[in-house]
Amino acid sequence: MIHCFIDFFFFLHLFLNFYIKMSRMKITECFISPSFLTKKIFLKKQKNGNPNSRKKIPNLSVKSLSEDKASVGKTKLEAEKIFFEGPPSKLELVIPFFSIITVIGLIPFVASLVRQFWVRYRITNRRISVDSGFGGNSRVEIVYRDIKEVNYISRFGGKMADVVVVLKDDAQLELRSLPEWEENLDFIQKNIDLNKKKNV
Repeated sequence: MIHCFIDFFFFLHLFLNFYIKMSRMKITECFISPSFLTKKIFLKKQKNGNPNSRKKIPNLSVKSLSEDKASVGKTKLEAEKIFFEGPPSKLELVIPFFSIITVIGLIPFVASLVRQFWVRYRITNRRISVDSGFGGNSRVEIVYRDIKEVNYISRFGGKMADVVVVLKDDAQLELRSLPEWEENLDFIQKNIDLNKKKNV
């Protein structure tokens, strides 16, 4: 009989210790409140990204979108536009033509005539290019930001000019017998000034 009481109190002691430990671990809530399990499951679903859970969506204003489009439009490069494209002035053939009567004058005439077919100048809002060499297969291009100064000498009463473009590294590009040289030089100078303002 005494052994039965001892065993009873021993098991009671174990049960109380087990109960206290379970209460500290908050597992007893499963037995006391059945809603505990549903609460836990609901919180777990929210953490895992339940599609039914509501999320705050940031407000996108029409103004911000329009400003973004405007900034993107400014960053786009302006389309390249050709201002002048053509061979040297035909007036450079005049003097060599009259010198054909001499044997020596035949050489400069042929050289000037070949230049009409093989040399081509191209001036755009982005660059200046010169095609030359055998068959016009050699091309030299420069951009306006690399130009330091432009010098020229007019000929034939201002009908054409020999233009020398000096780069920042002191290299030179020659445009001999450039036709419409006044309009072309004004266009070149405007683009040089425009690039200087952009770099400031």
